[in-house]
Amino acid sequence: MYISADRVIIIVVIGTLIVTSAGLLYSPVLSNPVTREEAIEISKNSELVREGLAVARGFTIETHYYNSSGLEQLREWHSDEIFKNIPKDAFWEEKVPEGHTAWQIVWWFGDTGAPSEGYAVIVIVDADMGMIIHEEKGIHLL
Repeated sequence: MYISADRVIIIVVIGTLIVTSAGLLYSPVLSNPVTREEAIEISKNSELVREGLAVARGFTIETHYYNSSGLEQLREWHSDEIFKNIPKDAFWEEKVPEGHTAWQIVWWFGDTGAPSEGYAVIVIVDADMGMIIHEEKGIHLL
């Protein structure tokens, strides 16, 4: 029996959509926010963190926890007139769903080959869902 490549691709895409949709519908919201240690472990799954761990000779981790009211304050502060020319999606706290809490994990990777060279990776973990909602490469250290 011959099945065309187009049909195989369509079946794979539909199957992927069904599995993804089912996963989203049945993914439970955690009853307790993830701990600092759990957030660090979750952030290790970030592509940028894995790349950093592969090339860096050392690293340090900085963590910040934001409860829902703290995130709301940040949203209000960033809606101030002074930030009007900065794209809103540049602020990571807008990526956290309303009413959720979040961990900001900053990985400082040092000495990636050249002396005194390194960079930071910022990973935002939704503490209520236990998943990465944003990652970005931060400042480059010389």
